[in-house]
Amino acid sequence: MLAAVVIVLVATVDLRGAIGFSSFAVLVYYAIANAAALRLPAEQRRFRRWLPVLGLLGCLVLSASLPLPAVLGGVGLFALGLLGWQLRTRLPRVLSGRRC
Repeated sequence: MLAAVVIVLVATVDLRGAIGFSSFAVLVYYAIANAAALRLPAEQRRFRRWLPVLGLLGCLVLSASLPLPAVLGGVGLFALGLLGWQLRTRLPRVLSGRRC
């Protein structure tokens, strides 16, 4: 069933926006991975520190070069996810009277 839906979408809809949005999400994922590699202690690093810095900068530059609607949509979706996470983690504590 899902394959049929995908086939119909590919045949009838312009997917460039979805491709740009997907590219933005993947670049953010890799930027997070590079930022995490920067936080590793020296004894756990496989490569010199400049490599994840270069990777992080490359991801940021490439994501900024994507079409503006893809970037804005991606930032909006991440902001919505952050808001949902904040509500999920803090709201129960506030409602129960505990401090955040």
